[in-house]
Amino acid sequence: MHSPLTGGRIKTQSPNDQIVKDGLRGLLASIAVGFTVSTVLVLIVITLTLLSTTASAASVDQINNTKSGSLLVKNAQTGHYMPTPTLLTDVKINVSGILARTTVSQQFQNNSKDWVEGIYVFPLPENAAVDQLRMRIGDRIIEGQIKERKEAKKQFQEAARSGKKATLIEQERSNVFTTSLTNIAPGESITIEIAYQNTLDYRDGAVSLRFPLVVAPRYIPGQEHNENTMTSTVNQGPSVTDAQKISPLIIDESEKKRNPVNLSIKLDAGFAIQTIHSTNHAIKKNKINEHQYKVNLVSNNVPADRDFEVTWRSAPDAMPRSAVYTEQKGDKYYSLITLFPPTDPNADIPRLPRDIVFVVDTSGSMHGASLDQAKSALKLAVQRLTNEDRFNIIQFNSTTQALYSHEQPASEKNLKVACRYINALVADGGTEFAPALSIALNDDAKAGRIRQVVFITDGSVGNEDEIFSMIKKRLGKNRLFPIGIGTAPNSHLMTKIAEYGRGSFTYIGDISEVATKMGDFFNRLENPVVTDISTKWPEDLIVDLSPSIIPDLYQGEPLVIVAATDRAFTGAVQIGGLFAGQQWRETVNLEKQSKEQGIGQIWARRKISEHMGSLRDGMSKEVVRQAVLDLALEHSLVTKYSSLVAVDVTPTRTMQFMYRQLIPLNMPNRWSQAKIFGALPQTATASSMHLILAALFSTLALVFFFKGRRPKTGSQR
Repeated sequence: MHSPLTGGRIKTQSPNDQIVKDGLRGLLASIAVGFTVSTVLVLIVITLTLLSTTASAASVDQINNTKSGSLLVKNAQTGHYMPTPTLLTDVKINVSGILARTTVSQQFQNNSKDWVEGIYVFPLPENAAVDQLRMRIGDRIIEGQIKERKEAKKQFQEAARSGKKATLIEQERSNVFTTSLTNIAPGESITIEIAYQNTLDYRDGAVSLRFPLVVAPRYIPGQEHNENTMTSTVNQGPSVTDAQKISPLIIDESEKKRNPVNLSIKLDAGFAIQTIHSTNHAIKKNKINEHQYKVNLVSNNVPADRDFEVTWRSAPDAMPRSAVYTEQKGDKYYSLITLFPPTDPNADIPRLPRDIVFVVDTSGSMHGASLDQAKSALKLAVQRLTNEDRFNIIQFNSTTQALYSHEQPASEKNLKVACRYINALVADGGTEFAPALSIALNDDAKAGRIRQVVFITDGSVGNEDEIFSMIKKRLGKNRLFPIGIGTAPNSHLMTKIAEYGRGSFTYIGDISEVATKMGDFFNRLENPVVTDISTKWPEDLIVDLSPSIIPDLYQGEPLVIVAATDRAFTGAVQIGGLFAGQQWRETVNLEKQSKEQGIGQIWARRKISEHMGSLRDGMSKEVVRQAVLDLALEHSLVTKYSSLVAVDVTPTRTMQFMYRQLIPLNMPNRWSQAKIFGALPQTATASSMHLILAALFSTLALVFFFKGRRPKTGSQR
């Protein structure tokens, strides 16, 4: 081509050649940018991983070589390692009849070179009347004092700031307590002793003692796990405002079990003992005479990862029909009366057809042995139904599902369908208890029929109050029967469901117990009950009875009432009611009585429980609080509104800094950590951040790549 200015030729190229060259340049540029970005990405990911791995490795190294010499334990919720004092618990239980006096000694050992404050969440029986606290420092003993809760907390915090040793015992639930111990010196050991009184479970010719050893992780509706903290594992849900107080840290299942426990019992049954059986632990039995034994654990120290349960059964016809225990405290007299109603009606009573709804927990905490026990119990239950009965099965975890839309006849075909459904149950997800309860209570008993709701669960939830309120509002003519499953069931939930649901409860701790326990359980469901129970005391005697309204009794269950009177009583108390539709009446001789300590505390504990229950009936919170506080201060009891506090008068800490260390708990035996906290541990390796960065840089690489491939327009001169 000729130039109009020079007459020479201009070097030209075809458009196709230009496109090819531009494309090659863009491709090379894109490759270069992509390689650079990818390299940066890889370096960042490797750096972050190395940093997190180094942090984890440093934590692991600290287990054997920490600067302060602390014992570090891996937290199951976060994957982090944390320092903690060691804890050794010794339990001594004295049993007289159905009364037990228990002393729990918690020995805290500070293995570090720092001053520390230890916080330990621990369980006790749901009916424990905690009335004593002692702090042992060497040879010195500091007695605890009962205070209004806020005042006790303030006194404890002032002692902590001033360098004085102090202990605080608080109640978070009826069966969950907290020990706080401040100003533990480096290398120091301090022992905290608490004591309580309670009554034992007494039915079907046997007495059962259950001492809980671990607070199981509780499902909190609406909770959010926090990956960045080791001291707060959950946020408060809308219905559980104290979630953090009942959610202790849990030791990672890869770690060695901690918090060893030694336990011994001095047993005076009051009747000839035929057998003694322990559900979860190996025991040694030393016979003193036919009704007295010493019972110890075979192993001196067992990990606190499952409830201790021991049951003793009477020899034939050895169980007394009634018993009276009394105590005088000041100008008040207290009595505890037990009485077995008749077991056979005078006339044959036709069996009423039943509508039974079985509600089974299939949440993650039921994984493994617990679900196996639940399935076995459920299959025995449905196979026991008759042609006149109707039934349904509801399973719940994060969601609720029912086998049928409503109860179906217990036909052979439907029972086969039910057994296949039961065999297919799988444990996973959360424990949304309330929706399942709501569905189960959607109907009421029909004329000429009985409607019973059987709950099979470990009860590992934190929203008990929501559940109890729903039962009180919607029970109608339904009757609720909880079955506690596993090695660490929530006894507070079980007993209150049975109380508010006007039913009965049982525990199944091992697969070998299913047949026997379910047989006894269904005897109670299928046989007549004693209703409309009343008492008549000697004239001119002022009596304050607990419970004020005596609940219905099921077969094999005794009547247990506790009374406070204005003076010592003589004569007899008349007890009567309706048994299988017929009038029943019996006389208990008050002259035959045994003197026992702690009856006053048991009475006060029951009255406090009644007052707390009245909150769900609309009673004023301030009225209830004052009534509970008056009883607690009079009887020295730890409650929701009162605490025991012990303070040493001599300051010991001179350093300004003190570590606060939470004492983690073991995972309950046979529980799956992956099913509770998820399959992937929330550890120090920020995998979520790595994925975000990878996605970001990959997007940038694609942007540069496509930008480089955009075709250019025009010519080059």
